[in-house]
Amino acid sequence: MIKIYLLNLLISFLSYQNQNKDTIDTYLNTLHKEEKLNGNVLIIQNGKTLYEKSFGYTDGSKNTKLSKEYKFNIGSVYKEFPAVSIMQLEQNKLIHLDDKVSKYIPDLPQWSEKVTLKNLLQYSSGLPLINWNQYFSKGNNVTFEDVFKDLQALDTLQFEPGTNYLYSNNNPILLIKIIENVSNMKFEEYLQKHICIPFHLKNIILKEQYPFIDKNKMAIPFDTHFKEDNYKIAIKNIILTTTARDIASWFEQLDTYKIINKESIKTLSETVITGDNIQSPLGSCTWKNNTIIKHAHHGSSGNYECLVSRFNQDGITIVILTNQKNGNVHEITDTIYKILKKDI
Repeated sequence: MIKIYLLNLLISFLSYQNQNKDTIDTYLNTLHKEEKLNGNVLIIQNGKTLYEKSFGYTDGSKNTKLSKEYKFNIGSVYKEFPAVSIMQLEQNKLIHLDDKVSKYIPDLPQWSEKVTLKNLLQYSSGLPLINWNQYFSKGNNVTFEDVFKDLQALDTLQFEPGTNYLYSNNNPILLIKIIENVSNMKFEEYLQKHICIPFHLKNIILKEQYPFIDKNKMAIPFDTHFKEDNYKIAIKNIILTTTARDIASWFEQLDTYKIINKESIKTLSETVITGDNIQSPLGSCTWKNNTIIKHAHHGSSGNYECLVSRFNQDGITIVILTNQKNGNVHEITDTIYKILKKDI
């Protein structure tokens, strides 16, 4: 009787999972037919792949269909990688978060003597936004040297460090420079040696520039008219690309404290102030009873847009990677989660 009961329970569970998959597939196919989804979707539940599918095209030519092997630029989600690298160095007592930037980068103005590494992590340094348009409008290929020269010419900060919040790429760019100076290796080398190789993330790749030199298995961004993005940028350390499966693995290993310890994850979950759209180095992390219950991070770059969400209390990870921005990745994730939780 017990065996029959367990068998019936298993059949019911499998039927429940299949119903969820069918409902999700119908929803996502409808979005694709309405030209509101071009990208890769991965759903993992309790460590197993529940759903994985590609929708649409690899580029604006519409000649090649996407597959799960394709990599996407993940926009601001790249900021997790220098942040985690900083915490690895801190755990190894090579740096301290209260250290000033000037200790590790001596050729910056006086403001670097006030800004701490923690300020950089929390976007509370007072550093201004990067004026990307001044480069893109001229057709210039933006490099790290361009951004660093602007920082060297910066006289004053936007506010006193630690008193406010400004989501500027200048912060992780300086963190990367500090990682290189402390570790005596290029950030790409550090990433491979201390993150990608030991944690089996072979498809997380830093690209030299956009437009890409090597386009093999790369999803190319395009708008709703299938016109491909034509800006130029060559800051290799921030053009981070990945498959859906590898970024899901990154979130799972991070949130189970395999890459850095729990205290470090707590530090990277903190924000300098509270409010709408105030991000930590890990995007958005919700804790309950000393456990992460949700970790989500949104990113975009040109017509790339992604959202990775890990609902730890439910064992669910949802990855949406797109190369045609429709501004609906949050809505897609919410709908998938509700289907899985049977809330609709």
